[in-house]
Amino acid sequence: MSEFLIRNADIADLDDLSTRTRDILIADGRFKKIAERIELDECPGASVIDAHNMLALPGFTDCHSHVYQTFIKGPLDDLVITDWLVRLFKFEESMSDEDYYYATLLSCLSAMRFGTTTINEMGGYEHLDATLKAFEDAGIRTTFGISTTDVPENEVTPIISVDEAIRRSEEVYKKTHGRNNGLMRASVAPAGLPAVSGEMAKALKAWANERGLIYHTHLGEGKMETERVAREYGLNGEAEALEYLGILDEKTLLAHSIWLSDHELDIIARTKAIPVHCPNTNMKISDGIPKIAQMLQRGIPVAMGCDGEASSATKDMIREGKAGSYLQKAITLDPTVMDAGTTFKMMSINGARALGYEDLGAIKEGYQADLVLVNMEDDLSLTDRDHRIGNLLYAGTGHAVDTVFVAGSLKVRNKKIQNFDEGYIIRKCNDMIHELNVRTGYVKED
Repeated sequence: MSEFLIRNADIADLDDLSTRTRDILIADGRFKKIAERIELDECPGASVIDAHNMLALPGFTDCHSHVYQTFIKGPLDDLVITDWLVRLFKFEESMSDEDYYYATLLSCLSAMRFGTTTINEMGGYEHLDATLKAFEDAGIRTTFGISTTDVPENEVTPIISVDEAIRRSEEVYKKTHGRNNGLMRASVAPAGLPAVSGEMAKALKAWANERGLIYHTHLGEGKMETERVAREYGLNGEAEALEYLGILDEKTLLAHSIWLSDHELDIIARTKAIPVHCPNTNMKISDGIPKIAQMLQRGIPVAMGCDGEASSATKDMIREGKAGSYLQKAITLDPTVMDAGTTFKMMSINGARALGYEDLGAIKEGYQADLVLVNMEDDLSLTDRDHRIGNLLYAGTGHAVDTVFVAGSLKVRNKKIQNFDEGYIIRKCNDMIHELNVRTGYVKED
């Protein structure tokens, strides 16, 4: 494995928003040494990167994603959720293995280009092998589970049995866990209680617990759906229902977590389950605004997610963090909520911990070397060396990211994806997306 000596990086301190200039030695996929000066004779074979005036941050963790949606984000714009779901499933049914491969690859490369080094995916089963191959080829750190449903939420909900859900989870586990030199892990990822029975939820949680896997699901995303679950269980909401079913613990990730009572926030805090904030999706498809400020006050380590691009339109975690921070400031009338340091922690170490990593999400000796370098000197909007961390969140985007490492492997350098022809990927995906739009009838052939 290659060694890299990064000189003069300004490492971000997310507690006080200061920086310290250090050399960083990456070897065997980890931060081997961090010091004021590392001499070349300590690492004679290392490639040297000059990071003068570059801000160094831990790689971002996208804790809730549907990557294949990168091919279908345009046709789903500006729709109410019922029409959005119907159109989503129509596109899914029309996509081939090749579509899934390139949609996944495009999304992963876009995410890495913007500084994301880990994706927690809730994926599909029908094109499993093509999807996993794309994750592997992209070289991004991945936790992968398949979305399962057994309650017909609408006329297009795909239904499978509990036994089939377990069988598919076994298949995913065998094909995924430990793959790509350990970069890939398995999870279980039932869609959420409106479309998942208590029987399926409990069976998948028990199966995940036997293997030490995370349980990744949607929670409280839709107001009407949440009220329906509450009526069905005779409880106050979806979180209370998940507690009743024995689902909530520190290995449970709860995407969206919008329609929750204060009592349910207390349940989440007590059980140590992890909400995942997806603000761009919540705004774009009018889901609502979760009580993130109240969660943080209770000490809940909220993570962040970009969700699928059919709803969020972006894999840019910096844009996601900015949207989340602004929303909470606006709804609480408190400008101190989700400050820059807290938000970047939600985007990095909180997500890493939620996915079970104890040695990821921070720039520390011995930790896995997932690293982002941001060039603060080539963007007019980021000018101000004294306030770079806040400026990056509030004035920047992922386009400011210059260099990205995943497990010590160089993935982005000088704002270019390594080992891929970006021009070819863009042309190929544009052609495939156009063919898919024509095939589904949402664009007429020229």
